[in-house]
Amino acid sequence: MIGWIKDIYQTLFRFARFPCEPETIAIGHPDKSSPVLVTCNFDYTVRHLKNYLEKQHIDCFLLVVNTKGTNVWCAAAEGIFTTESVLAHLKVYNVRELVNHTRLILPQLSVAGVKRKILKEHGWEGIYGPVYFTDLKEFLDNGLRKSKDMQALEYGYWERFKMGLSHAVFCSLVCILPILLFASEWWLQALLLVWYFAFSMQLIEHFIPFERLLYKGLMLTVPLLALMLFFSTDPVLQIQIAIGIIALGAFIGFDSQGHSHLGQNQNSGKLTAGIFAFLALFYGGSLLL
Repeated sequence: MIGWIKDIYQTLFRFARFPCEPETIAIGHPDKSSPVLVTCNFDYTVRHLKNYLEKQHIDCFLLVVNTKGTNVWCAAAEGIFTTESVLAHLKVYNVRELVNHTRLILPQLSVAGVKRKILKEHGWEGIYGPVYFTDLKEFLDNGLRKSKDMQALEYGYWERFKMGLSHAVFCSLVCILPILLFASEWWLQALLLVWYFAFSMQLIEHFIPFERLLYKGLMLTVPLLALMLFFSTDPVLQIQIAIGIIALGAFIGFDSQGHSHLGQNQNSGKLTAGIFAFLALFYGGSLLL
């Protein structure tokens, strides 16, 4: 029951850090020839990985490297999960004393931060495992060989839904103060719009024919603007509502860069700032009408 509560909480607040203790864990009954697996100290990952390894009766050593509670992919991209952090863990926990080999099975998504060449220079052989730890047993049974399926990163609708929940919670926390300042009478509708944009950016953004996520967020404003014109006849109110809708679409589209692998190389900061400056001037003008 506690595990389920933790899962829900850590899914809703996935943008936060949830560290567990960095350590080296003996799973099952490992000996000196047992595999050495490396992961981050993101509590959600460690709990589920340990549970999988125990259920599959995989005898191994699990190295929980300090990534400040950040998941593998984000920690590698941020420069927290690095070759140096892995080497430091190996030294602190005397891993050489535990096994008679030098093989380290690394998460494939750590490739941005953990470099096998540098590990080799320090006497360790880094082997990138499958994308999903649920393929570890097959990977180990196949002599550390990966099939194409094990290398494929899938982003299905269940994962998109969970990311949408986290994104919606984060954007709600960020937007609640501006909403109360500028649209206090419409706060509930505004929060519903936040959740619409956050979920849409995760669930249907891949159907929108733009590469830049900022543009995808702006495109999601189109049906809302059409509905607003249909239900409101006050031109000043129409302008102000339109500004709010476009601002939300721009912000959540821009913020999605940190929630999607598509956005890692997109630099939309200046463009987003320009959009907000224009909307601010337009909003100020509407107050004079």
